[in-house]
Amino acid sequence: MMAARSGQKHAPAPRRNGQPTAADTGRVETLFAPLVADAGLHLEQVRLHGPAALRTLSVIVDLPEERIGSLGLDEVAELARRLSDALDKDPDVVPGPVNLEVSSPGAERKLTEPRHWRRSRGRLVKVVTTTGSTIVGRLTETGDTEVTIVPRIEGPKGTRARDGEPVRIAYETVTSARVQVEFTDPDDRRLEQDDTAGDEEA
Repeated sequence: MMAARSGQKHAPAPRRNGQPTAADTGRVETLFAPLVADAGLHLEQVRLHGPAALRTLSVIVDLPEERIGSLGLDEVAELARRLSDALDKDPDVVPGPVNLEVSSPGAERKLTEPRHWRRSRGRLVKVVTTTGSTIVGRLTETGDTEVTIVPRIEGPKGTRARDGEPVRIAYETVTSARVQVEFTDPDDRRLEQDDTAGDEEA
């Protein structure tokens, strides 16, 4: 996860009750939403937590659905600067000292909304359904009510995994879903190089 932090933002007097309320985050979202949109990003989540003496304002932003890849650290840092400036200009939004933290979703992001699935097309995902079954595979298609996953079937040790038959899974049957981090096996790279060499010789 990439994150950028600002310094502390000080307002005249911290509120006595250090517990954040829905109104707290609601005002923050209203302030931040247009700035995030102007940066061409999507405001994923705003969370205010920690003791009143120094609370943390966590802001998670993501790329829009039509963009592939991941957020760059410079992009996150620039947005953090803009959001920090906005808090300075309107300190009443979050009275008292606060530490601003802006980040992108982690590598193994949870898939809880249709837009999360659409952003993860082509990625390897792990899905647990209401029947208790677990499916690990490539997310190939996303629709309004369901997704299509090509299961990855592991073979004997030392062999490549193979693709199974595509499976359709309705959103309503998903108990939990998360993107998986992929690592390229050195043996896979060598096999790919051998295959390319064979094609050139032919």
